[in-house]
Amino acid sequence: MLNLGRPAILFALLSLCAMSSSLMAWECCEEPSSNRLYVGAFGGGIYSNSNRVSQYGTAFFSELTSIGPLPIIAEGHLNETSSGFGGAQVGYEWSKPLCSGWSIAPAGELEVFFFKHKKKGHLINQTVVGLPEHDFSDSFHMNSNVILANVVLSINNDCFCGFTPYVGGGIGATRVSLHKADSLQIEPPEAGVNHFNSNRSDSTWAFAAQAKTGLRYNFCERFHIFAEYRYLYVDAANYILGATNYTTHVPTSPWNVKVKNVHYNAFAVGFQFDL
Repeated sequence: MLNLGRPAILFALLSLCAMSSSLMAWECCEEPSSNRLYVGAFGGGIYSNSNRVSQYGTAFFSELTSIGPLPIIAEGHLNETSSGFGGAQVGYEWSKPLCSGWSIAPAGELEVFFFKHKKKGHLINQTVVGLPEHDFSDSFHMNSNVILANVVLSINNDCFCGFTPYVGGGIGATRVSLHKADSLQIEPPEAGVNHFNSNRSDSTWAFAAQAKTGLRYNFCERFHIFAEYRYLYVDAANYILGATNYTTHVPTSPWNVKVKNVHYNAFAVGFQFDL
């Protein structure tokens, strides 16, 4: 009986070993590996499209004239622009191993970045009655401070040799400040008259969203460098600029300037350090 039992005992031991090995392999695939808290910095070039702009106000001609108060509704496009930008980020990444050397790593990220550029545009007044055509040449120095909360997904494989492709997206807000705003009438020309002369600055918040994709490389264990493309959307925003105030010019109301939504394309390089 003892001899007959030995094969059964051996089979049972081999089965237990196989089950143990399978359990260990399953746990290896399911348990997360190295998570990381990181900080980073980045910079590059950012390029905007040509977007619409509107300028509203009232010119207070005397009631004694045939014109009277004259509404101004001038519309046009601002030019395409390019500039540099830079920023910083902090995030936390969870690594989730899969089988066959693959893993995915979702991350939550907070980042801020900054850029400034000058927008110019040709606006045509659509409401002139009893006067020649009035065209304006407007320009604005625009400073943009962007803050975004992102979700990023990275994909890893042992065969990538330290390279990690990733995609991400986020939403937030942009603080846009206009400085040195000019509105010059060019048709018919008015020499030396800036229609925003009494207040050439204003600031406001606008909704912002972005998508990005890039490639990251890990070296020296805790350091990473990356290169990426970003698309940034900034929603329309309204600004109140100063009334026209000259002794030689008809007074006006303050000007309401609406800058329509802007689309940006950006390319950046940067580095991350794991804390």
